Amino acid sequence: KKYDWKDSSPAITQNRFCGVQALSGTGAVRLGMAFLFRYYPNKTVYVSKPTWGNHFGILKDTGFTDVREYRYYKKETRGLDLQGMLEDLRSAPEGSIILLHACAHNPTGVDPNRE
Repeated sequence: KKYDWKDSSPAITQNRFCGVQALSGTGAVRLGMAFLFRYYPNKTVYVSKPTWGNHFGILKDTGFTDVREYRYYKKETRGLDLQGMLEDLRSAPEGSIILLHACAHNPTGVDPNRE
């Protein structure tokens, strides 16, 4: 399979790149968390507040027990609580796993952007 990476990328030339295909976002989160639980030493996971309800079940099923929330949605503005999110993530223990919705945030629909 050809990926959209430069052939000169260190990840490619040093044979450190691989791909995994998953069925749906839920399947992708499940595979990613199973991998992290098995191979990553830190077991603290942060999820947005709010997050999709199934994330807690996925994390529990994969073995994570230290699941914390970071601020994400600000009701007053109906938008991203950027200051709260950054404050919470900066105070997270080093090496924590952050589950970030890069787009199509469920359940709020609020996506991070450059503004």
